[in-house]
Amino acid sequence: MFAIFRFKINKKRVTIKVAKRVQLIEKVILLFAMLLCYCFADAQTKGKNLVPNPSFEDHKNKSEKDIKNAIPWKGAGTVDFYMKPDKTDTTQFKGAHKGTCYAGLRFQAEYREFLFVKLLEPLEKDRTYFFRMFVRLLSESTVTVRQLGVYFSDQPFEMGMKFDEQGLIDTIYQNGISGKLDWIPIQGNYTSHGGEKYVIVGNFAQNMKDDFVKKNKWDLFSFKEAYYFVDDISLRKKLIPADTATTPTPATPVKTVVNKPKAEKAYPDNFKTGQLFVLKNIYFESGTAKLKITSEKGLNQLESVLNNHPFMEVQLNGYTDNKGNEATNRAISKERAKAIYDYLKKDGITNPITYKGLGGVKPLAPNDTEENRAKNRRIEMVIIKQ
Repeated sequence: MFAIFRFKINKKRVTIKVAKRVQLIEKVILLFAMLLCYCFADAQTKGKNLVPNPSFEDHKNKSEKDIKNAIPWKGAGTVDFYMKPDKTDTTQFKGAHKGTCYAGLRFQAEYREFLFVKLLEPLEKDRTYFFRMFVRLLSESTVTVRQLGVYFSDQPFEMGMKFDEQGLIDTIYQNGISGKLDWIPIQGNYTSHGGEKYVIVGNFAQNMKDDFVKKNKWDLFSFKEAYYFVDDISLRKKLIPADTATTPTPATPVKTVVNKPKAEKAYPDNFKTGQLFVLKNIYFESGTAKLKITSEKGLNQLESVLNNHPFMEVQLNGYTDNKGNEATNRAISKERAKAIYDYLKKDGITNPITYKGLGGVKPLAPNDTEENRAKNRRIEMVIIKQ
């Protein structure tokens, strides 16, 4: 009897333990499911591409080479649509950047084409968005253009419409956009005035002739025409840091302004291998690698530089003053350089970038006053390869 009674008690205890474990497992599964749903919803709202059919993969049929075949895209002029590499597209980079389909824009002295579409939702007022597309020069082009970009409009595209700088993101290459015939990212930040519904891709120079750059300076007689393939177009909301979610600070649109006074420029237009620059307007919380909200302007300026020089290779070197332990200083200087690296990569910057932490070496000023120590706490950008 005693043995049987003991067995029954143990069985009851085992049953209770199993029940508790099942309840615990159920709670863990429920928590995981809730977290998964939250992450999915967050990705849908913040990571969603607002450009419909961004790589032109959805199309009506296999006969038309006009862009209207790629629903819902439209074109001004005879904008081409490709479902496979064109016969004239013969380089090693032939074909689409993503998928199999892509578009083509032609630019002549008295003729230019535009590609446009209605966004999936209107843009939010004072919200910063990140735009990117990839372009590639046709090898048969006799000239290149200095500028390609995108315009955000409240109204549908019309011939003769005016393009003000407020709605424009453009990237200016003084030597022309060629990229050695490879795909080049055209990208930048845009802060919405609210309600923009359409995105227009093209060249927005006032005079098309002045925007041309000859591929061969000795070519005096060839008909001047630049032809660019376009693919993989995206527009996404920039993630708002948790500490700025209630009071977002509008970012400065990435925009290269010609003839801008030198005093207002954070960086020059041209760079040389080996050049070194202290990053401007970038600040960290004291004793940490957390970027301050006030760094947004400086980060956007840095992004603008890298956007305009997509093949430039750089290294970010972090420095501190001489206060504290040198090992600790090296660690925090590396973390700060990495924080900027992470920010740039999350925003889609494609340049080759490395980073280092060098601590308190190479001070710019004596570490005798707080003002001088502040000068020594810095991030420098070194041009590794132009």
